[in-house]
Amino acid sequence: MKKLLLAVQAAAQKIRNLNKNQKIVLLVICLFALFDIVFFTVLRVRGNLSSVLISFDDSSFSPQHVLACNAPSRSGSFSSSTAYFTFSAEQRERLRTYYEHFGSVGINVRVGVKNARKSAFSRAQAAQKLFTYGFLFDSDFDKKGKLAPKEERILSGCDVRRFIKDKGGWSYFSNELAIEKNLSSSELPCGIVISSDWKVRVFDFFVTRAKIGYDFSGEIPFYGLPSNGGSFGSDSKSWDFSGAALVFPVENSAYSVMPVVELGFSAIESYGEPNSPERVRLNAGGDTLTIRRAPDVSECKLQTSTLISPFSSYDIPENAEQVQKLLMRANDSSLIPAAPNKVIVPLKTDPGVILTAKAACWRAKDYEVYEWDRFPGVLFFDTADYAVQARFFRRLAFFAEKTGFRGSILTDEQLGDMHGYNAHDYGAQSLASFFTKAVSMPGVLNDEELLLRDILVRNGVIVPDGYAYAPGSGAVISISRESTAALRQTFLSHESWHGIFFINEEFRNAVAALYYTVDANTMAFIKGYWKSQPGLGYDPDDEFLMKNEFMAYIMQQPLRGVADYFVHLANRGSVMKAMPDLCAWVRQNRGITFEDAGKYLDSYAFDNWGLACGRVALITR
Repeated sequence: MKKLLLAVQAAAQKIRNLNKNQKIVLLVICLFALFDIVFFTVLRVRGNLSSVLISFDDSSFSPQHVLACNAPSRSGSFSSSTAYFTFSAEQRERLRTYYEHFGSVGINVRVGVKNARKSAFSRAQAAQKLFTYGFLFDSDFDKKGKLAPKEERILSGCDVRRFIKDKGGWSYFSNELAIEKNLSSSELPCGIVISSDWKVRVFDFFVTRAKIGYDFSGEIPFYGLPSNGGSFGSDSKSWDFSGAALVFPVENSAYSVMPVVELGFSAIESYGEPNSPERVRLNAGGDTLTIRRAPDVSECKLQTSTLISPFSSYDIPENAEQVQKLLMRANDSSLIPAAPNKVIVPLKTDPGVILTAKAACWRAKDYEVYEWDRFPGVLFFDTADYAVQARFFRRLAFFAEKTGFRGSILTDEQLGDMHGYNAHDYGAQSLASFFTKAVSMPGVLNDEELLLRDILVRNGVIVPDGYAYAPGSGAVISISRESTAALRQTFLSHESWHGIFFINEEFRNAVAALYYTVDANTMAFIKGYWKSQPGLGYDPDDEFLMKNEFMAYIMQQPLRGVADYFVHLANRGSVMKAMPDLCAWVRQNRGITFEDAGKYLDSYAFDNWGLACGRVALITR
């Protein structure tokens, strides 16, 4: 007490020492603080202010207390009752603005469930303990603004016995309920209603972009329900996404983009072997997907536009215990086409789903652009046919790789009817050089090539540098729908290995170590093959290109097929005519030297990325 008196006396002395202006400022501050305390107290006493906060995933709007409509909602802690929370006028306006901007929106509630010990825990488990969460609307209030809730409403619900633990304290979960899309401002929720048969504590509400599914990777389990509600909290890892069609766009258009599915995985001790990797199976509507586990890969993305029937029930028939997250969430609005049939920002996904993705769901009529979710900056172009692909990449093929043309940008007249390739790959350095040289040749590039430049700049593969372009990070790959399914698989594998080669120095070093140690006949045969085929025309003086192609020709097919592939090449008439002795040597050795090189590369790819010769994807159908 004596210390307190001394402190008060010291404070009073400091105040007496202040000048007149300083005393006025101090008085104003004290009055404001007193006003805030009184205002908060009055609201609490009158029952208008809840202890529960609402916030938005937009930091410009500070968390605010929601309004309480009854006693349970005042404290946010209750049992065997129903709590009604409403939003202030400012909060409703913020929700309207947020909804109009994002379209697919959910409101999340973080809940604590009271635990029980021993006999109390046993009694708690004896009968269902229902928790429900729903929205209030203007129709739940009478003309005088008094709460008159409807008997029926859409709810998210669970049996909280799942969360009650045999111990003290609280257990927690997070539940999000999505708002239906395409509502008018007057149809948006104006509050929250929560009921519970067991002691719960409501901590806060959070307005965010909609997420549907579950996520157990954090400390608090998350469950997201669509706008038509449903139950959650069971032990099953299956999830019904049929109601997600009420929340997210169901097609890609000039104004919208379909959602993405995210899968998250728990850590495992072993990833298996290259020919038998550890895997998870997912039935996603009409798709049966095999997802191979890989080092340092804790999640993967599935674009719903690549699936047959994305708004369906999903189940996990194999290794479901490894799946910690299965969420469908809104895609970023930047993915919406910049203009009709002009897609700039890629869809992130695993390359395995690109091959059979529905062209009808492309965001542009003639092409779609993806980004490898594991290797940022590696872009995939899938084109409607070879003609579209040629408009994007033919001129670049001659500039970057063709013997006798490298470093030259040909005009349309010079190109004539010369063929480029049926699949393409280019690193950031070649791309930057090409578009830098094109600056001095105005009018030579076509519309697709100018669009390609814009895409590369937008995604950091090349970087504007005054009137030139510098290499950024990444690469570009292209395949076409005009190729057969088998060729598309081979081309995707071949070109994807190039993509990794462009961006990963350690891989380039591993390839170089192999390149310089293979026997002379093996190297002479593969270089002779490239020289004998007029459609290829690789420049033999470009050592970087030689290493890159040597690796990709070996790794484009499964290891079991490497030897047979090169024996097949040795049996081609045009190849035998060009180098009969080397062809005879390959046949005599049954391509075993190429297979030996493949074993080294296969092992390297699996140890580092969980990939293998002939397989650049973690996800296959």
